[in-house]
Amino acid sequence: MEPAESQYLRTTLSRQLPSSVFVLKLYDRRFAEQLRQDHDAGLWSPQIEDEYRKFVHDGSATAFFDLCSEKDGVEWAWKHEAGKEWSQAQREAYLQYSCLKFCRTESSVYNGLSDMEGHVIPRLWAMVRMRSSSAHTPSAHTLPHDYFDCPGILLEYIEGFPLTDIALNAPREDWQKICEDAIQIINRIGDRHIRNKDVKTRSFIVRKDPQLETFSVFMIDFGECVLRNQDESEYEWRKWKAMQDEEGAIGMVMQRKLDGGFKYTRTLESEKLMDEFQRED
Repeated sequence: MEPAESQYLRTTLSRQLPSSVFVLKLYDRRFAEQLRQDHDAGLWSPQIEDEYRKFVHDGSATAFFDLCSEKDGVEWAWKHEAGKEWSQAQREAYLQYSCLKFCRTESSVYNGLSDMEGHVIPRLWAMVRMRSSSAHTPSAHTLPHDYFDCPGILLEYIEGFPLTDIALNAPREDWQKICEDAIQIINRIGDRHIRNKDVKTRSFIVRKDPQLETFSVFMIDFGECVLRNQDESEYEWRKWKAMQDEEGAIGMVMQRKLDGGFKYTRTLESEKLMDEFQRED
């Protein structure tokens, strides 16, 4: 898999559920390769964990997590400047904070899209917490499990291929509809006041029905979504939607990739956003 903020494990459970095969998605800062790269954290090591453990157990992590929560809500770029001065332990703390935030966000998105589960997004079966032995190290403070636990979600397993690999797995005559279905999913989710800051072609799984010879598209990865605040104006929300251009992030990329096999035409709403914000100069 590509570097990511989370890790996926295909797993089998012996429970009375419609399926016995699931995907366990874990937000584990230690092995979140892309997240560590983005924040210049380097590869995880036991030595780094020792530094982080000391940072938590001497009480420093509490104030640091509070700072992250306060700043993230109002200054989206603060971490890039502040991070230049962080110690390794502070950097590790920010990674842990981010993993918790991504998992909570993903859970909130699934809760808001429950009627779409099993159709255009996987079913969410359960929230998961993996306990860490670091949390049981003697300390003078009562420590929340958030500082060490690895959060995750248990999802329906969608057997298929990434949208990126459509040319290798689907007939050319199906490319147009498959890509249009992916764009339609983006816009359906956007209609629920959800904006995805990390839309990529790998965010879609295409499943083939071998009997009907048809294809179904599912969207995954909602950890970096933004849910609209109640006090956010329509203007501000639309401005951010235009800057993000989720639809174009798929449409234009796939049009270039498929070299004539897919023609991207913006939806009317996307055209309005572009006219209102991106082309105003």
